[in-house]
Amino acid sequence: NQVVLDKLTLGERIDSPDALKLPLELALAILKDSDGRIDLGLPVSGDMNDPQFSYGALIWKAVGNVLTKIVTAPFRALGNLLGISADKLESIDFDAGSAVLLPPEREKLKQVAQILAKREQLKLAVPGQYSDTDAAALRAQAVRRAVAAKAGIKLEAGEEPGPLNLGERKIRGALRELYGERFGKAELDKQKKAAESAAPGAAAAASTAAPAKIPVLQRLGKLIEGEPQVADTGAFYNGLREQLEARQPLPADALSKLGTQRSAAILAALQQDGTPAARVSAGAPEKTQAAPGKLVGLKLGLAAQ
Repeated sequence: NQVVLDKLTLGERIDSPDALKLPLELALAILKDSDGRIDLGLPVSGDMNDPQFSYGALIWKAVGNVLTKIVTAPFRALGNLLGISADKLESIDFDAGSAVLLPPEREKLKQVAQILAKREQLKLAVPGQYSDTDAAALRAQAVRRAVAAKAGIKLEAGEEPGPLNLGERKIRGALRELYGERFGKAELDKQKKAAESAAPGAAAAASTAAPAKIPVLQRLGKLIEGEPQVADTGAFYNGLREQLEARQPLPADALSKLGTQRSAAILAALQQDGTPAARVSAGAPEKTQAAPGKLVGLKLGLAAQ
């Protein structure tokens, strides 16, 4: 059954047990084309020999089902109507601790801009969301910046340092220095002894009152550097890094600021693609959920103008 509604408008809201409990304004804004027409193909079925058969009731039920699907998954509905793959458009994902738009997400926003251009009666809400995984990432970034500064590594404005390269002597030295400053020299010595006790062969070395078997020159070098007397110091330095990150303070507004930066990046991309500023709005910063190691998604919202 093909149903065409031309320039349908809603009347005053009334209380009725038969009324659909749905945001009808949004559903109609999604369904209406640029000429204000709604063209629906409604599959209906029923037994015409049934005394209770009502063609009108079947049509209304089918309309209700369509509207429910639309408001439940508005981006998917728009994608179906406009021939755009829109299943994943409602969420724009960011790396933890970052407000930089990733290339795949930038492409998604271009599609969102196309949708808004074809449905002028819609407006978009962009939340400024952040998660607990962002806090951990921001602490790790702060530690990397502090280590880089002590190692004499200069960063450009806005540049984030990459993962610590523990193969570099100056990085290891900077990490030890930072740990000693924040936790004290005694605690650093304690961590060194713990690393030596946990090293393979440490028990045998202790029984003969001799250090673990590593080359003499290597032992001397580690002594001069202030490193534990173990062949592999990776676990030692990673332990220092993890403790520094766990105790790294963050500004009180760090997470809300990150959320605001993310929504601003999305709005800027949409406006660059031709979406008028009046059609999009940024929401207040708010917390969302994200699994450790996963991207943090900002869920876009649609409403009728």
